[in-house]
Amino acid sequence: MTKQILWTKQIVEAFISEAYLNERQAFIIRTRAKGYTIAKQAELLNLSVDQVNKDIAKLKKIYDLIQPESAILPARKKNCKELNK
Repeated sequence: MTKQILWTKQIVEAFISEAYLNERQAFIIRTRAKGYTIAKQAELLNLSVDQVNKDIAKLKKIYDLIQPESAILPARKKNCKELNK
């Protein structure tokens, strides 16, 4: 998800606000935008890497649900062809 969206502070905060993310979800989005690895996030949250990956997958679904209704959130690039543009 980090490379699928250009995460500016404004977009990060808009996503957190519009999606009503909980503390853990907000932490994951903020730290991914800052470039933290999944392993580092798992360590800081005292979770397994697998759990962080599950949380990220859920955040992608949430993003895809709220993005069409948002005035600020850009569409998520979903494949290699779109990522290389």
